[in-house]
Amino acid sequence: MKNYLFKITAAVLFAFAINSTVVADPITGSITFAGAATLDTSSAGTATKVTSWINPVVESSWGSFSALPVLTSVSFTAPWSFNSGAIKTLWSVNGFSFDLVSSSIIFQGFGAVFVQGTGWLNGPGLSSALGSWSFTTQDPAATGVFSFSASQQVPEGGSTLMLLGLGLIGLSLVARRRVFA
Repeated sequence: MKNYLFKITAAVLFAFAINSTVVADPITGSITFAGAATLDTSSAGTATKVTSWINPVVESSWGSFSALPVLTSVSFTAPWSFNSGAIKTLWSVNGFSFDLVSSSIIFQGFGAVFVQGTGWLNGPGLSSALGSWSFTTQDPAATGVFSFSASQQVPEGGSTLMLLGLGLIGLSLVARRRVFA
């Protein structure tokens, strides 16, 4: 019987150890940027890339980004092609950055372009999160509003596994008592 109680105690301690594993919080929320962009043509309806960014700043933020004040300067990589592959650090601001996986034109014409992309968000003390990014600009003068949004489903931290294990231990104790009764 002592050996059986030892096994139960060890199982409970193991379940608590699994549940208490320290993992950094994932990045959640969204951030938007505003500024101007110089394009490779005179119209957003025919452009294929941004050749330079002009004074991009944080326009709004929430979630993990909420500590970033409005009008904080943002660094963008240039040039950036709308139909693009991976770009390490497409943008960065105060320790946050976005590593682009790919981007493509969703709509282009009538003096406007709408581009979407996916990539990895990185932040200080947070785990990376897969996110999506969109860019829009229109004529005249190709002034653009940039927006980025990220969300990540957080995997279950182990409490369900722990409760399942404790439930199975309880069932085995009830079954064992019935056998000996």
